[in-house]
Amino acid sequence: MKTSIFTATALVALLTANVSAAQTTIRIAHAQPEASPLHEALDHFKTTLEERSDGGFVVELFAGGQLGSVSEATELVQSGNIEMTTGASVLLSSAVPELAVLDQFLLFDDEEHARNVLDGEAGDTILAAMEERGLKGIGFLELGFRSFTNSRAPLDSLEAFEGLRMRSADNPIQIKAWRSIGAVPVPLAWGEIYSSLQQGLIDGQESALSSMVVERFYEVQDYVSLTGHIYWPEMWFANLEFFNSLSDEDQALLMEVAAETTDVQRDLVATANAETLDQLAEEGLAINELPAEDRAEMGATMNAAIEEDIRASVGDEFYDAFSAALNQ
Repeated sequence: MKTSIFTATALVALLTANVSAAQTTIRIAHAQPEASPLHEALDHFKTTLEERSDGGFVVELFAGGQLGSVSEATELVQSGNIEMTTGASVLLSSAVPELAVLDQFLLFDDEEHARNVLDGEAGDTILAAMEERGLKGIGFLELGFRSFTNSRAPLDSLEAFEGLRMRSADNPIQIKAWRSIGAVPVPLAWGEIYSSLQQGLIDGQESALSSMVVERFYEVQDYVSLTGHIYWPEMWFANLEFFNSLSDEDQALLMEVAAETTDVQRDLVATANAETLDQLAEEGLAINELPAEDRAEMGATMNAAIEEDIRASVGDEFYDAFSAALNQ
């Protein structure tokens, strides 16, 4: 009898091990809150991929910086400790220097233009650069064009930026760009923005419109200025070795669901951004637009200040190839 019990126990353990071995776990970390369009879309990815793979894939989501900042999560993906993460392109140029081409201002006319470019040949040049660094690009998710909130005064002219203490990404090119128009950029992690605004350590911040509501910046800000000065995609990427370890069938399924998820996330962001202005107005914030003439001068001044830095970061050949693809 003891032998039978042992045999049955061993069989259960063996079957459990086989089931576990047949499953592929994908751990995805990101810095945005669970209430964000990004997390909602990744939850769609999780549900859809698990269903279509009949449990062959198991997706675990870690929101709100649970596993660290964007740079820390990127290091976890590079080392293979987790399988996927996301991050705004501006925060990833230390890992993939070629992403600095997206640090140019007024690069795209609108969201449709940005999507067409990134989903086309120009985006392919970026994805190829990521693979050279052991990362597999999964999708160009969307944050939308960025604008400003601040507690000082409406940003209704280029001169209004003079002396504005603003949160900046910890990115040398961006810092140099903001200084070129007289702003005072203060590098801060995303999670430090609210408290810094609340304590008056900075006057304002620039972000996608939907983030102003998701992060409740309206509680500690008085003005919204529609500048639409830059478009950064939220890069979604995986460890390349992990991706290449999957069967061709699993790779195809993963990318199919990822493409659908990218569309879902972009739609969610568009809806959130469209609703944001009404919500901000209801919260009592004054809303203005930066005049087109000032906006154009702003972009020209900032791009002139950083073009050599971007070329030095990405190389003339890559810069020119991306620019040519952009102009197609």
